[in-house]
Amino acid sequence: MNFTKISAIILSLFFSTLSLSQVDLGEPDSQAVIIDMDDGSVIYGIISNRTEFELTIQSASLGTVTIPISTIKKTRFINDVRNILFDKDGYPVDFFNSTHYFLFPSGYSLRKGQSYYENIWVFANSYSYGVTDNFTISGGAEVFSLLFLQQRPLMYLSPKFSIPFKEQKGAFGISSTILVLPEDNFNALGFISGSLTLGSRNNNVSFGVGAGFDFDGGITDEIIPLTFSFVKRLSSKISLMSENWLILENDFNDSVSILSAGMRLHFKQVGNTLNLGLVRPIEDIGPLFAIPFVSATIAIEN
Repeated sequence: MNFTKISAIILSLFFSTLSLSQVDLGEPDSQAVIIDMDDGSVIYGIISNRTEFELTIQSASLGTVTIPISTIKKTRFINDVRNILFDKDGYPVDFFNSTHYFLFPSGYSLRKGQSYYENIWVFANSYSYGVTDNFTISGGAEVFSLLFLQQRPLMYLSPKFSIPFKEQKGAFGISSTILVLPEDNFNALGFISGSLTLGSRNNNVSFGVGAGFDFDGGITDEIIPLTFSFVKRLSSKISLMSENWLILENDFNDSVSILSAGMRLHFKQVGNTLNLGLVRPIEDIGPLFAIPFVSATIAIEN
């Protein structure tokens, strides 16, 4: 963490201890901020003017807003403006979670230096890092096999290359994944996928296609998944999300369909989310209506 970010954190802690009438807004103009109000509302925007008693914010959703400083609970300055842009509805752009839905990747990639940790179903852990604006690498492992089966954990490594369209209208991404199974012979599976995403990072649909292979004794047992996914930002705190699979096997003679729907809960720190969903195969799964899906993402500032 560099000196500038350390200084910003120290200043933020210092400001939060002052009385409201003494909040120091002595930052440069055109500074991106998150304003927490006394009434619980949150305003995202850019500082355009400030006086001793008022703060003027340019907000995408509210336009020009003049706020009495006495009504401000906390002011959070954004160290890297690139990490908290706003869409046309005034919601912060989530660069971190826009790279994927529940599991399948979108066409978008992390920006250079951005990273996040994700936990799925408690036992699966992963870390993703933006090497460049167009190249992200992810890796992870599950610990269930290690803790309860006394086996090596399943591990994976996945690089992803992304080509964004102009004006944030979408992106095309291609990624490959190598999974090492929890077996003594280190058998591996390979997966290649492509995603065409149409729309912004907060609101989009994606069409995906992939190919999976078993490398045990050569490339065999090919499977081809087709996916349709979408995400819709409903508010500053909630996004609606769905990810649906059609998996083709045995030269298209067999298929499995999987549907999912749920929501993404956004926290005040952009990139921190809780993802909740229900997953249901089309085939009969007995007394279960659907299988719950739970994951959490934590953005890491670099």
